[in-house]
Amino acid sequence: MERSSGERELLALEVDVVHGLGPGEGDGALRVADPSVRAVVAWSPGARVLALGAEGPDVLRAADGFGDLGDMGQAYAPGEPPDVLVRISAACTAAGDRASLRGGPCFTFPERLAADFPSPLPLLLSDAEGRAAARELTRPDNWRPGEWAELISGAAGEWAMAVHDGSPVSICHTPAANARAAEAGIWTRADFRGRGLAPAAVAAWSRRARRDKQVLFYSTTADNHASRSVARTLGLAPLGWIWTVR
Repeated sequence: MERSSGERELLALEVDVVHGLGPGEGDGALRVADPSVRAVVAWSPGARVLALGAEGPDVLRAADGFGDLGDMGQAYAPGEPPDVLVRISAACTAAGDRASLRGGPCFTFPERLAADFPSPLPLLLSDAEGRAAARELTRPDNWRPGEWAELISGAAGEWAMAVHDGSPVSICHTPAANARAAEAGIWTRADFRGRGLAPAAVAAWSRRARRDKQVLFYSTTADNHASRSVARTLGLAPLGWIWTVR
């Protein structure tokens, strides 16, 4: 497989994991199932994927955006939003509809991490023993009761959590997945950041998730420097950037 086609397949898979993808309707763009998304671009040095939400075709026409990505006319620029999404966002705003354009880098996990990342605190995993132990933990305030119950039962996918004094202080979970791939999500309590807990939890999650997923992704926002540091610490492979208009 050529480099560009392999990159495009991975980018499309990442967008599908996070937003859900369907075939286009003759306009050359894929469709996003997520109703909150107007348009998304995932791009890398060798490939790019444009997908539109339900309103996408109309706002893309209003922004005169057809063809700009397909012909690779704009050079890939990490950290810089694609012109077509800038115009889509501006077209929404001009029509009196507020739009938000945000993006950040995405990464893939190697088949095996290059190093072990021991946790300075005990780790629970989403196996039978860990799920039973998690029922006795104090639920973090940022998790709603229903979401927490779904998480610790394993119904929302694999997880790993560092525990201190009966409370989870760092959790890597599976916010999105499909049949082939899964996305890592990481949260660490503010007073426990900077202690190496996040890389340890993400590494442990990856070993669990790798059992039945071919590809593991990690994505974050441009301004989340702590999250980007976790990716660097783990040695994840940079794939590209994902930009979304909502």
